Amino acid sequence: MGTITVKLAETPEAFRNPIMGFRPSRDVNVTSFPNHEYAAIYKHYIKYTDLEVNATDTVQKIKDWSNKAWAGIEKKNIKVVPRVVIVQPGSGEFWPNGVPHGDPVNQWLSDTLKSRLVAFIAKIGQAWDNDPRVAFVELGLYGRWGEHHIYPNKFPDGTNRIPLSFQKALGDASTAAFRNKKVLVRYPETFVSYNFGIFWDSFALPDDAAGGNGEISRDTWRTQINSGEVAYNWGNQSSLGGNPNGTLSSASNTNYVIDWIMNTHTSSLGWISDYTASNAAVAAGAVNMQKVLGYRFVLSQASFTDNVAPGGTINVSFQVTNKGSSPFYYNWPVEASLLKSDGTVAWKGLFQDDIRKWLPGTGWNKSTRAYNQAPAVNTVNAMFTIPRTVPNGTYTLALAILDPAGWMPSARFANTNYYAGGRTPIGRVGIGTAPANQSLGSFARLKSDTTLGYSLTSGAYTGSVEGGGIDTQAPSAPTLTSTGKTASSISLGWSAATDNVGVSGYEIYRNGGLAGTAASTSFTDSGLRASTSYTYMVRAKDAAGNVSGNSNVISVTTNAASTGGTSVTFEAESSANTLAGGARVVSCSSCSGGAKVGYVGNNRGTLQFNRINVAAAGAYTLIIFYVNGDSAARSARISVNGTTANLSFPSTGSWTTLGTLRATVQLKAGDNTIMFSNPTGWAPDFDRIQIVRS
Repeated sequence: MGTITVKLAETPEAFRNPIMGFRPSRDVNVTSFPNHEYAAIYKHYIKYTDLEVNATDTVQKIKDWSNKAWAGIEKKNIKVVPRVVIVQPGSGEFWPNGVPHGDPVNQWLSDTLKSRLVAFIAKIGQAWDNDPRVAFVELGLYGRWGEHHIYPNKFPDGTNRIPLSFQKALGDASTAAFRNKKVLVRYPETFVSYNFGIFWDSFALPDDAAGGNGEISRDTWRTQINSGEVAYNWGNQSSLGGNPNGTLSSASNTNYVIDWIMNTHTSSLGWISDYTASNAAVAAGAVNMQKVLGYRFVLSQASFTDNVAPGGTINVSFQVTNKGSSPFYYNWPVEASLLKSDGTVAWKGLFQDDIRKWLPGTGWNKSTRAYNQAPAVNTVNAMFTIPRTVPNGTYTLALAILDPAGWMPSARFANTNYYAGGRTPIGRVGIGTAPANQSLGSFARLKSDTTLGYSLTSGAYTGSVEGGGIDTQAPSAPTLTSTGKTASSISLGWSAATDNVGVSGYEIYRNGGLAGTAASTSFTDSGLRASTSYTYMVRAKDAAGNVSGNSNVISVTTNAASTGGTSVTFEAESSANTLAGGARVVSCSSCSGGAKVGYVGNNRGTLQFNRINVAAAGAYTLIIFYVNGDSAARSARISVNGTTANLSFPSTGSWTTLGTLRATVQLKAGDNTIMFSNPTGWAPDFDRIQIVRS
């Protein structure tokens, strides 16, 4: 028995891979998916009325439409990105029965529309959240083209973007409906309290550089998909060439778009996909762009045991680097297999590794055309037991990334070692004997291989798994109770769920929308309205992504607002708050609730506490709990209901030490907002605030 280490070479090819790359669009009424040399993902605009006309229409109607429109795409390894639209300029309007419309502004403001959309999102979640044909979902529905605006019209407040009340309603509904599919929204400054990706439909257009910079500042690409389309029908086309061929036939234009791809970590692009592949200069640009759009997993080295006794163990390890622009966003498994001489599988087993952690580099440098922070080299190891039922002989050891929909090879490594069907051979292994040789035979080209596909039905994995079997068992459902409340918060507790492997955490839902997550069996929901009833439900989840059934639903009413003498606390990381720009929730072991909000300031990052509810107007003491590990003080601008002032926050000595700062603020009776920002530098990190009647 010995160990063989081999070096592997990156292929120069561009090729199709799932959920990435050039992404053609299918308009309403179009259900064909013509072949494209690189596309395995297609956006599909869908009429609202194709899926629902009356509120009583069922989920089955959506499933029936999907089965007809997407028939057979799994055989081509194609997945779709559905965007449901009500108003599609150039194609028509598709208002369902019972929703008032006709006024181009007020039709988007009715409570009837809001409640109808919330119910509809629940339906499409039931239809698509577990449909393997759906890559991810663009949250369209609202506004022209489903792009969350009514331009050139304006709402009474002078804006044209989806109002906050609709953002919250649709955001809560989408979070609850799509637990297994990523959700994307149009503008980075909207839905800021939700962990959604962005579809930038004016991609790389100089006139909308603010959109791309907002996407960069939002900085959610590690866990959420960024996509979009290059816009050729408006604005400054000097760096885009006016059409797909104009972009891709010019090296400078191609690099201009690639710069935006790398900076925004974009995984797929439309419209630019409509290029002329027969044009040699255009085709060369398409190769360069396809190779960076999305993930590009390159194996550099692999090691394996070359001689295994029957019933013995084989050690397999490999090194892989993501040379693309984005992660892979779903937990698809990596498989090792032993192939017979005819290419069929004699044995197979899964590594216990998470390919979502194979991240690209960061800090794109357009001068060097590389990331300043190079992508990590990920090392994956496993030890498998080979069953005695595998006959003695020489086999080819291969690697593959599987689509769990049928457990078939799908997302491929970008290496010259390639067999048609999706497997990457790395060496020869002898079972019960020394391997006859290390000849892997001839390799296939990745681009020309059209044999890949997936299944609409999938049972349990039938091979081995490093360290045990695939975990498909969901945890038990918790039992939920209320453990306390104030005028602005409700504390919850629940029985610990049980699981065959182990519970990794809990999801807490308020009024049907995700309120937060917890690792333990308790949670405090803050930033609530006084004297208001809220309903709660909890689900448990495990590390494999299995989610329990719903707990019991409880209803709790917050206390009346205090008239003085007591304090009310509001956590910075509460989902009731609004985070904008680069501000985001980060872990903090010394902070209340184990989290704080950082990256406030530096021009764009803001933290706004909403629903600061008091019974009487007057002066209140504001106690700010913060962290500032700098040696010097940091400043922040505070805005209370629009009235601003500047505050200085002394150093707390370290980034794990809390400090407090007191200020006097004037609050009105009812709801108030308190926002922190800094237009010139960084503010401190914020743990929570406390309001005390002066």
